[in-house]
Amino acid sequence: MDLIPFLFRIIIFILSFLYMIPLNDAAPTQSSPYDSITEFHIVFVIPITFHSINLLGTLYIFYRTYLRWKRDHRSIVLSLRFPFYLAITDFLYSSLDLINYSYSASNKSKFLNNEVITLPSPLCEIMGFSVVLFVSFNILLVGAISITTWLRVVQEYYFELGKYDYKIWFPIVILSLIFPLSTLNAYGPTKYNCGAKPEASAIMKIFFILIVLTLATILFCYIHILTTIRRVKEENSSVSSSNNSWMYLNNIEKKTLKKVLTYILVFILQYVPVLIYNMFRLLKIQNFIIGVIVSSVICLGGIGNVIQYICNEGFRYQSSSVTCSDYKSETKAEADEAVDEQKSNDDSIITNNV
Repeated sequence: MDLIPFLFRIIIFILSFLYMIPLNDAAPTQSSPYDSITEFHIVFVIPITFHSINLLGTLYIFYRTYLRWKRDHRSIVLSLRFPFYLAITDFLYSSLDLINYSYSASNKSKFLNNEVITLPSPLCEIMGFSVVLFVSFNILLVGAISITTWLRVVQEYYFELGKYDYKIWFPIVILSLIFPLSTLNAYGPTKYNCGAKPEASAIMKIFFILIVLTLATILFCYIHILTTIRRVKEENSSVSSSNNSWMYLNNIEKKTLKKVLTYILVFILQYVPVLIYNMFRLLKIQNFIIGVIVSSVICLGGIGNVIQYICNEGFRYQSSSVTCSDYKSETKAEADEAVDEQKSNDDSIITNNV
């Protein structure tokens, strides 16, 4: 399967939903095509449901990571730390936005009377700032994971990430703080919840650029990773090697391609609707449907993270070697990295860190 044509078709498929939006709905107006009761249930039930599922998924990853740490009594390997870190950002975002929507949903009578239903000031401004901050965390962390994997696999450059992987977290935290702090007046009450104000075009432009750059980064990194795996396979095919070695390389390529497509597809499903939503707001176009789903689709990242984790580690934790073969091979690979031994374990690094 060619990666770029596949991703191009996915993006076109998502963008095609623009043609399904009626022109009379995509107008600069605050009105909704639904009555108040229906609008209330659509606006609040969908996001609250998605955030609740996302929170349960992050708690599941927290629990599995704790069991792994408790069993090994040492640092968790990198391929299991990355899903854990993504779960942290998803947990922070979904927990805050769940409070955000739940508070508004508790004021149903005010909503039906067209009264303000959001958190009072300054809590509303703090809530909007925090939601933007944690979404920035998530976007930048996905980019950082792809860059780290690219450095290890393609450039064969191994470096210590420091205690608690601060060399990854520190730049992410700094950059994530710069974006919302540069637009402090952009947060406050909207019609349904607390977030970026409709007239705050600066924050929408920043997120548009950030999402496009991150998507370009993960495409660049993961395409290079797949190219490297294919080159290694071709080099091994030109020399005498056993059938087992050849089958092993084919399995690595298939497994890596599956993981790469999952990561990129989840990111596209998460943030392409956000790009569309930001374009609409920059063009002063209000659309009810896009506005409702944009908060929910970000949760697809957390849900996809859980699905990926279960596929790699199994649904239930087992201390036996049945579901931990990948973990054992990666543990050996990381031990070899620590003593700068030969490159014979690069395949296991590729398999588990992508």
